[in-house]
Amino acid sequence: MDWIEYANTLGGSMELTVLTWLMIKHFVADYFLQTSWMISEKADYGKPGGLVHATEHGVLTWLVLAALGFGWLSLLMAVVDTLIHYHIDWCKSNYLRGNFAFSLMPKDQSDPQYWWAMGIDQFAHYMTYVFITWLIVS
Repeated sequence: MDWIEYANTLGGSMELTVLTWLMIKHFVADYFLQTSWMISEKADYGKPGGLVHATEHGVLTWLVLAALGFGWLSLLMAVVDTLIHYHIDWCKSNYLRGNFAFSLMPKDQSDPQYWWAMGIDQFAHYMTYVFITWLIVS
């Protein structure tokens, strides 16, 4: 029995299965695999830290979707996830450093805007997974 058949036997939908596994992989990549070196370089466009972090996300997306039976679409969606993830993180990191004209003051954990930025960042990542799910399952 493959993953698709297994999801159907549980009474769940493939959409929910894909979205759940993408959220699990996000948790692993952002909270277990991400290092301080990656975090420190995400605001500097093209630096290895941010690129490696986004690539980890892409590789894990590829593995999740391939395991769920999506074939070549798995690789395409991995590239989509890598590119979107990189740019979401770059925007958040630069906002927190005060590098945008509309936000010139750096933010730290004592500033409510820091937490707003972190929440928007996570929301944007999860909406990426809704988008990917919609693309491959619909």
